[in-house]
Amino acid sequence: MANAFDARGRFARNYLTFADRNSKEFLLYLSGPGIYNSPAADVETTSVPGRNGDIVSENARSGQRRFQNVEITYDAFFFSGLPAKTAAVKSWLLSPVGYQKLQDTYDPDFYRMAVCTSALEFSVTRQQAASMTLKFQCKPQRFSTSGQKAVTLTESGSVMKNPFQFPAQPLIRVYGSGEGTLTVNDVTVTVYSITDYIDLNCETQNAYNASGFCNTDIYAEDFPELVSGENTFSWEGGITAVEVTPRWWTL
Repeated sequence: MANAFDARGRFARNYLTFADRNSKEFLLYLSGPGIYNSPAADVETTSVPGRNGDIVSENARSGQRRFQNVEITYDAFFFSGLPAKTAAVKSWLLSPVGYQKLQDTYDPDFYRMAVCTSALEFSVTRQQAASMTLKFQCKPQRFSTSGQKAVTLTESGSVMKNPFQFPAQPLIRVYGSGEGTLTVNDVTVTVYSITDYIDLNCETQNAYNASGFCNTDIYAEDFPELVSGENTFSWEGGITAVEVTPRWWTL
C-alpha cells in the first residue's frame, strides 16, 4: 500500500493526518503550510553587576540543550455540508488526550507530536463552505519518518550514522539468550537475562518484553544516545543481534 503522502500531482490538494486520521475523510484541506517560529532554547540568564554579558544557565543535562514547545497554525478549508462537517472536525481534533502524531503533505518526510488546542474559528466563505484556523501545541522535534524504521545489526562493531545535529533516543531490541553486554559508543548496558529478546527504550529509560517491564533484568548507569555522526554498536555474551529504531529528529 502506497504512503498517503507519496503521490502528489501538480494540482493535488494538501492535507494533514492527526491521531491516525486523515483530514481528507472530512474533505478538509490546507490552504498553506503550517506557520510557526523556531523552538526556543530553555535557558535562564542572570545579570551580574559590573560585568559585561549575562550568565546563561541551560535547563537541561550538561552538554545538551532543552527546547520549548512550539505552536503551529494551519489555514484550512472544506466544501459543502458545513454544519455536520464542522462538528465532525472539532470532535476529531479536540477529543484525543495527550500528544498525537501530526503530519502534513508540505513536509512529508517528517512528523511532530502535537495536541490540537483550537479548531473553532470557522468562517463561512460561501454557501455551505468554510475556512478555519487549526492550532496545534507541538513538541519541538521534527521526527524523521525514515528514523522510525527498524535496522537489524548482526555483527558486533556495526556503525549507524545519525544524519542530524541532535542526539536521538532510540528503541533498541536485543536478541539472544542468557546474559550479555551491549555497548553503544561509551555507554554499556548489562543484560542479566534474555528470553528471546528485550527492548531498551532509551527515551523512557525502561526495559521490557512481551511479558511486561523487566528493568530488574538489566543494569545501566545511563541509557544509550545516538550522537550526531557515527555510532558504534558492540556486544558480547549471549547477545546474537540488535535491532535499532533510531528515532532521528531535528528542529
